[in-house]
Amino acid sequence: SVLIVMCADFLAWKHDPARYWRDAPPPVRERLAPMIEPFYEGKPELQRDEAMRSMAFAGQTLMLAAKALGYDSNPMIGFDPKKVAELIRLPKDHVLGFLLPIGKALKPANPRG
Repeated sequence: SVLIVMCADFLAWKHDPARYWRDAPPPVRERLAPMIEPFYEGKPELQRDEAMRSMAFAGQTLMLAAKALGYDSNPMIGFDPKKVAELIRLPKDHVLGFLLPIGKALKPANPRG
């Protein structure tokens, strides 16, 4: 089994924003790449929301891939995020989303309410 700590750099848009469009046709890249910085600049709520969305999409993709390979997973919250961030030495410009254990279940999941 493995425990994946889902975290994201909420300032990723500042680090070479054109990289998100590097494989796009030149006219698309030239139009959209310059829009990234002004879209996120000065909007910490949007920056955090985007980080959370990205982690959720990545986590769901990992869960689906795990299931396809015969593994089980379960996203986890309810832990002490400050302690986990300290333990993994999470950079200050990153946000912790959730923990994602993947492995073989020892018993079936409890029924949902």
